[in-house]
Amino acid sequence: MHRVEESEAKLNGKGYSTAEEKRILDALGRGLLKEFPNPNRVGCPGSEVLKRISSREMPLSEAEKWLDHLGSCSPCYRDFSQLRTAYRQRRTRMILAAAASVLIVVGLTTWAMLRQHNGGQISAVVDLRDRSMARGTEPPVTEPALQLPRNVAHLDIYLPLGSNDGPYDLRISSVGNELFFSGTGVAKLNEGVTVLPIDLGRSLAKPGDYLLQIRRHNSEWVSFSVQIR
Repeated sequence: MHRVEESEAKLNGKGYSTAEEKRILDALGRGLLKEFPNPNRVGCPGSEVLKRISSREMPLSEAEKWLDHLGSCSPCYRDFSQLRTAYRQRRTRMILAAAASVLIVVGLTTWAMLRQHNGGQISAVVDLRDRSMARGTEPPVTEPALQLPRNVAHLDIYLPLGSNDGPYDLRISSVGNELFFSGTGVAKLNEGVTVLPIDLGRSLAKPGDYLLQIRRHNSEWVSFSVQIR
């Protein structure tokens, strides 16, 4: 062991590159594996001592008494080298496993936060293509009410045929004119259908009968009956 340490000190003083230094020290280590045979294993510590030294579990003050022997006994140095390699491999696997666990926990936490934030909210399509665009604050009594789930957070509204694209206003209120949502969106023509996307940002009110009203900017409102389920 002293031979390796002395050689390393000399190398550090000569300005070798890291790669050159590692190559030379590896060669010295290979020599140490053969130069000091000890077939009868005279004075060798037990395998438990070597394990504790290789895994750094033994304090240096306790390990020092074995260092001279490790540097002059090829069998012990070979066992020590193998144990140290195995320790490093186990440590690498533990670090990778810990990193993977952290990533899994972060991913699950993010998913849970997003799920909690969204609250199970969904998107819904409101198809008005066959509906009349009669203006006024009262919906036509001859048309059935639109159906919307309470947890809807985004609407894709298919405007009646012939509707222009551009900015629209939308609001949802109770039959008694209590306003629950008011917002704007920009309708775009998509494969012959004028689609108005609206982000509600939150779930709607409790189940019941409501009024959905749409208008182009600076135009009159068009009203539709809505049932929130």
